[in-house]
Amino acid sequence: MKKLIYLVLILSLFSNCGTKQEEVDKIIEDGVEVVLNHIEPYQIRREPTTFDLEELFTIDTEYFDMARIGLTDIGCFDADSKGNIYIIRFPPRTGNNIFKFDKNGRYVTSFGPKGQGPGEFQYPFHLEIDNQDNIVITDQSKRKLFIFNNDGNLIEETRIDIGIAFVSCLENGNFLTFGQLIEYIRSEYNYVALRLLNSQFEELKELVRYKRESAVRTKRFKGTVPIWCWSESKGKIYVGHEEGGYEILVFDLDGNLIRKIRKEYKKVPVSEKYKKKRMEIINDWLKKMTYFPKFFPPYLSFLTDDRGRLLVMTYEDGENPGEFMFDIFNPDGVFIGRKSINVLVWSGPLKAKMKRNLLYCLQEKDSGYKRLVVYKVNWEK
Repeated sequence: MKKLIYLVLILSLFSNCGTKQEEVDKIIEDGVEVVLNHIEPYQIRREPTTFDLEELFTIDTEYFDMARIGLTDIGCFDADSKGNIYIIRFPPRTGNNIFKFDKNGRYVTSFGPKGQGPGEFQYPFHLEIDNQDNIVITDQSKRKLFIFNNDGNLIEETRIDIGIAFVSCLENGNFLTFGQLIEYIRSEYNYVALRLLNSQFEELKELVRYKRESAVRTKRFKGTVPIWCWSESKGKIYVGHEEGGYEILVFDLDGNLIRKIRKEYKKVPVSEKYKKKRMEIINDWLKKMTYFPKFFPPYLSFLTDDRGRLLVMTYEDGENPGEFMFDIFNPDGVFIGRKSINVLVWSGPLKAKMKRNLLYCLQEKDSGYKRLVVYKVNWEK
């Protein structure tokens, strides 16, 4: 009897050790690897496929102490290597518009007043932390890029081209800029481009260009938030855009296309709730020409973590009210799992970042106030 038991155990052991992971579908197009992902995730051995979120603290604009320091609304935000959080008040008002909190969510200081002098903003819209923990802010209205140290002292102001809405910092000291190409401003279609620039702000390469209807010329305005997103991790730049469908382009830091990530997806109808919410925040002059397609785009945006994993936010309802499903890809572009997360979706790029196993999410409360929630990310073993 004991021999029989030992035999069963041995056979079971060999069976488990011999289990093969699912083969990933890939093709080559124009010399570039394309990873083909399907509706269901691949089964990859010994790789975590999802994670749990443990709430650490919140920065809530409904609290009186936030109103007292002047943080009445939250726009863009980022966190440095020590966990300090920097937030742009949006829209900007008289007084300081950049607020610093420590790694535990305690208010530290504010800086960046509205004005015309050095270190003063007109309409700060995008904030990022560079690899030296400096705060880099794009002000499209003033056509300037501001760089502050982590104490809020101005280091440098750089003039930027008209049309540039965002400037992102790469780990090698170069920049990505996103904005409208002015030479097409009077055409039926507007063209926007993501461009790679060196540290002297000289253009090295245009990575992606795509077109969208000019509301001024066509008298039509698409009501869904357009796909235009990018993120950098582990020496790679991930780019998604409106015309690409569910396809994410992967470049190296020199701007060379090295991979494409594609995925099949379920079409999600545009809901009446979404239409109503979007119409509340669309400019009045655009409302009469706004239309909505029957279905959402395949995804809204994405973010990366420090290990090169990719989290793509879809329009599929999540497990709880206010949540949406995120597709999780490993560093090789393979779809491995899903996670339901609560993130604000109504305006602009994805309001979430993942750094050092922390997830920073901007959420909207039932009262209409916004809060920034910081979670610890616990990947499943």
